[in-house]
Amino acid sequence: MTKTALTARPKAGKTSALDPLIEKLNSFSADNYWDLGKFLVEKVVPIALKEGIFGEHVLKHMSDVPGFKFPYHMLRQCQQFYTYYPDVQRRPLPEIFYFELATKLDETRERDRYEKMAINNKWTISDLQKKIRDDELSRREDERTKYGFDLKERNVWSFDLPDPRFGKSGYKGRLPGQIVANALFYYTQPGAAVLDPMAGSGTTGDVIASISHFSNRRCKMYDMEPSDERIGRANIMLTGIPEQSSTFDYVLLDPPAEFYPRGDDSDFSPAAAKAETMMKFKTIARESVRTLKPGGRISVIVEASTGGFGVIDFPFEVSQVFRELGLSQIGKVYLPRRGEAAKLRAHVDGLKPMASDCRELLTFEKPKV
Repeated sequence: MTKTALTARPKAGKTSALDPLIEKLNSFSADNYWDLGKFLVEKVVPIALKEGIFGEHVLKHMSDVPGFKFPYHMLRQCQQFYTYYPDVQRRPLPEIFYFELATKLDETRERDRYEKMAINNKWTISDLQKKIRDDELSRREDERTKYGFDLKERNVWSFDLPDPRFGKSGYKGRLPGQIVANALFYYTQPGAAVLDPMAGSGTTGDVIASISHFSNRRCKMYDMEPSDERIGRANIMLTGIPEQSSTFDYVLLDPPAEFYPRGDDSDFSPAAAKAETMMKFKTIARESVRTLKPGGRISVIVEASTGGFGVIDFPFEVSQVFRELGLSQIGKVYLPRRGEAAKLRAHVDGLKPMASDCRELLTFEKPKV
């Protein structure tokens, strides 16, 4: 079998010092979490910083390299594992306990508390996992009681099923209302005027109408094909948003799946597909920014397109569009799809390209003056 070189795809004419490190990393065993994390922290991150790649972009950069076997979320977990427990070999519990603590708990005090309980009660790893899971469910129930929805405290918002209170059951492309509720919680203030110009089944309106915490928000919704009388008819691509400029405090954009290119046609051109999609995004972005008050915020749900053609990093491209319009990015949240397995597409040079199984919610703020 011919070995395929892994490259970080630097700009034309340049080589990347990350290339040999990515090759080395790809030789690691998939279950050697701590060593993988150590290599990331001590070898990869310093070189990436010198090349101007910062934070989570380092891991995303590597996971996008064709042929690289470790997905982003696994790299992140291994990095957390080593960062929190560089002394794991001197700790009293087996390594798997500390991997669980590092990837499930953010606070040092909480990790120490669970470690002490595991030692004192002579827990198995299953006991520790069950305790963390039960405590998380109790905490979520407390939050539901307080706010009326499952409030997330980390930037990965994953939900097994859409809350039946929000949106219409069976509606194609239905956005889980829990995502909308969390977005409103973090990015709006009491009294905010909210706009959803791609309202679909009316999930945003349902969230505001159903949860008392948001009762003082006002909502306007539009869609090409309104699903009920609350939603006005408007095609943002053709006629724009039928609202005055500087009217809203928050805009939520959730383009339908058909918005993105599919690479399964024989005459598919990645460059043409990217250009067409970004033209649509630019139209939507300009109209949304126009309706936004100074200091207002826009959240857009977007995902990369992947396949045998490689990767079209739409989250990055969309971020560039909003920056060019003068907005600053203030948030990034990962939205894993649940109950939808990633589908492998055709073989390309012996590799199986992974389908996208995680969207991103990007939030931007308009200057106050």
